[in-house]
Amino acid sequence: MTTVLQQLKPAFRIESIATLDKGVNITWKDGHESFYHNLWLLDSCRYPKSFQRDTLNLNSGHDLLKMPLNPTPQEVMVDREGNLDIVWGGEETGHHSVFDASWLRVHCQSDQALKQRSPLQLWDSSVSIPHFDYHEAMEDDGVLLLFLNKMVELGVAVIDNAPKNEESFRAIIERVGPLRQRYHPTNVFTMDRSDKKAQGIHHAYQAGKLQNHTDVTAYDIPAGLVFFECILYENPDGDRQAYSTIVDGFKLAEVIKTENPWFFELLTTEYIPAGRKRLFVEEKLSENETSGRKYEWDTYRRNHLIKLDEHGDVYQIRYSHNTRIPLEVSYDKIEDLWAAYRRFSELLQDPKYMTEFLLAPGQVLAIDNWRVLHGRMGILNPNLQRILLGAFLEEESFRSRRRILLGDKTGMSDLWLMGCSDRALEILSDRYL
Repeated sequence: MTTVLQQLKPAFRIESIATLDKGVNITWKDGHESFYHNLWLLDSCRYPKSFQRDTLNLNSGHDLLKMPLNPTPQEVMVDREGNLDIVWGGEETGHHSVFDASWLRVHCQSDQALKQRSPLQLWDSSVSIPHFDYHEAMEDDGVLLLFLNKMVELGVAVIDNAPKNEESFRAIIERVGPLRQRYHPTNVFTMDRSDKKAQGIHHAYQAGKLQNHTDVTAYDIPAGLVFFECILYENPDGDRQAYSTIVDGFKLAEVIKTENPWFFELLTTEYIPAGRKRLFVEEKLSENETSGRKYEWDTYRRNHLIKLDEHGDVYQIRYSHNTRIPLEVSYDKIEDLWAAYRRFSELLQDPKYMTEFLLAPGQVLAIDNWRVLHGRMGILNPNLQRILLGAFLEEESFRSRRRILLGDKTGMSDLWLMGCSDRALEILSDRYL
C-alpha cells in the first residue's frame, strides 16, 4: 500500500538531520539543505502549551519574556510520519515540538524560490485571454482555483455562459467573496447607454472613447478585482463600436523602466493626486422605494502611478486621467514628471500593448484593478444599445479565497497552513508526485 509519505515529492521528505550549535540542519531527499535556528523552532512551535489550535493563534503559554534566547534541544529525531520531532532541555525541559516536514521546507530561509512572487506573465496585444464556463466555476472549486490562478498570472479572464441578470452576476462574484461597498447606495452598478442622467455626470457613460484606466484611484485602497457582465449588445452598424480594451500595466512599467529609468523613478516616487466629488444624484436602494435618496461624497488621494513592494517589484498601478487633479510636485521636476506621465499615457494607447475584443452578452470580464487598465472604444451610432453590470471585490477577499482553495488542495491541516505565504501555499499545493 502506498502511504501519503511515499507519495510526497522528494523536496518535502527528510533524508537526514544534524544538530549543530545553534540549530538543526536538514538534508532533504532532493539534495537541498536547510538550517533552522533553535530559537526560531521554539518560537514557531505548535505545541498546545503555547499555541491555541482552535483559533490558530499564540496563547498565553507563549510568554515572550520568559523564552530563552539560546534554547537547547535534548533530543532531535525524525518520527515515523517523517516529521521533525524535538524534545527540549534546559529552561524548556519537558517542552515537546513536532514539525510537519512540508511546512518546514516552505519556511526554508535559504530557498530563493520561496522569496519570489507568485509567477506572473507580462503580456501585450497578442495575449490569449483565458475563458472559463460560468456553471463550472460555480460548481467546481478546482475550476474556481484555476480561474483565480489565472487572475494572479495574467490579471484578466472571461467567464462565459453567464445568465444575463443581476442575481447570477452577484453569485459568481460572491463565489470568491463579498462585493465591495461603494460610495453609492448599491454595490452593483448598471452602465446603460440609454441612461441620459448618468451620461451627464460620468464620462464612462458617454459616447466618446473611454481611455484605458484603473478604477477608483481616489480611494485609499482601490478595488482589487473589477467584474463587468454584458447583458445586452445590439449594434445596427455591425462594426467595432464599444469594444472593450485592456492593457497590462505591469508590462508598461517594465517598458518604461527599460527605456527611461529616470521616468520610472519619477513615476514610483512622485505623487499624482486623484480626486472625485459625488454629485447630488437621487438613487434608489431598491425597486420598492418610491423616491430616491441623495448621496454626496468627496475623495482625495496622493498616488504613485507605479507602486513598488518591499523587494522593489511592481505590485500596483494607479492611473485614471479623468480623475487626476493638479500635480503636487516641485517646480524643478514638473517638466520631467509630466513627460513621464505622458509617456505612460502614450503606451496605454499603443496598439502593440492594447488588446481589443467584444464583450458579448452572457460574458463576464474579470480584471485585476491593481494591474490591468481597461477602457472602451467609442460609440458612433446613437442607436447602439449596450448594458453592462459592474461590481468590485476587495483585493484581500480575492487573495483569501485563493489561499483557502490552495490550502484545500494541499490536504494539510489548517494547523500548518495558517501563516504560510501565498508562494508557500502554491508550492505546497503541488507537493504530491
